[in-house]
Amino acid sequence: MKQKFFSRKAQAMMEMAILAPIVVMAVGIVVTYAAKLNGDQYQLMQAFRRALMKSHNDNKAVAYGTWDDRRQADASNPIVGHKVTSSGSGAVMWAIPSVEDKGEDPEKTLWMGINSTGGRFGQPIEYDLGEEASSGAITPMYVTTTTVNVSVNRNDGQVSSNRSAGVAEFMTYKIDKTRYPQGRASGASR
Repeated sequence: MKQKFFSRKAQAMMEMAILAPIVVMAVGIVVTYAAKLNGDQYQLMQAFRRALMKSHNDNKAVAYGTWDDRRQADASNPIVGHKVTSSGSGAVMWAIPSVEDKGEDPEKTLWMGINSTGGRFGQPIEYDLGEEASSGAITPMYVTTTTVNVSVNRNDGQVSSNRSAGVAEFMTYKIDKTRYPQGRASGASR
């Protein structure tokens, strides 16, 4: 009887050992997907808001696109993370006085915001592609350097570890035959 009890307990523990990582992985996938959807929605609304503001201020038809490639937390590499790209676009025509009855086209322009922090972090990084811009297609090129350092200390029978990592990136975005360089670096230690 006692052996049967321990056998069932061992089986339950084995099932939990198999099921728990699968459940944690599934929850992680759902959370990552929800964060990506949230980023996409934010970029879409940000593009519309900026197009509306620029169209109102300049009294023009404005198309505005956003592109954001940030590092997001990653369970397999928590300090360095992984790159997640979100984008959005908006177009607004603000014409006061109206140009409908005059038979003329309103002035238009195309703007692009790349990795714009804006708001609480300062002014957004925006590029005026002008009236002659044919498209806002982005061709990015990245040069990334990642360093990870793990050190273990053994003092007086105590073991402690320290992990530090850093990422430096240089990005070049080609938009309508013009290149726009950007760079960033981040690091952490624990």
